[in-house]
Amino acid sequence: MVTVTTGARNYTTNFDLTEDPISEGGVWRRASNVWTNVRTANGIAFGTNGGATFQYDDSYALLSGFGPDQQAEAVVFRSPALSTAHEVELLLRFSDAASSTRGYECLFNQAGGVDIVRWNGALGDFTPLSLTGGAGNFGRELVSGDVIKATIVGNVISTYINGSLRARAIDSTYTSGQPGIGFFAGRGGSFDNSNFGLTSYTASSN
Repeated sequence: MVTVTTGARNYTTNFDLTEDPISEGGVWRRASNVWTNVRTANGIAFGTNGGATFQYDDSYALLSGFGPDQQAEAVVFRSPALSTAHEVELLLRFSDAASSTRGYECLFNQAGGVDIVRWNGALGDFTPLSLTGGAGNFGRELVSGDVIKATIVGNVISTYINGSLRARAIDSTYTSGQPGIGFFAGRGGSFDNSNFGLTSYTASSN
């Protein structure tokens, strides 16, 4: 199911289609660059990156038409077969081109860790932002059904798990861009990308 509301921009999906890369009728896009595609299958969105070394070639996809103050929320899928380090990402104020990606990545790893990162352009060029507020690590591993959320209002970026504030950061580098989703499998993780992903996603802006 895909729902798009114009005016106050809203988008909701349950990833019903089987696609590589994700498109949903052209709603999702990604520039042709060295980063990797988001796939969907069996009602799950997941990444396609992974290899012997950390290339930081995260899989990502972006929406369009959203205002600068954004909210994104998604439901986690985790297979019992997951055996390597993974993260799911909610992207805010993101833009991309043939050789660059810029914006804010709110990442949630399989161990319950949370971080907020600014992508600066080139592959591997990113800056972890200083975190304030919230309780930080979730205190347990993420499981299917956990709800992750990220918001940006002005220069304040906030992350939540199951409605509880986990971390907040302040950054004024980017004032516009689009929401999206991202995924990263750690070293050697490409064989089980589909074991950690998202089963639904909602984004909105005023």
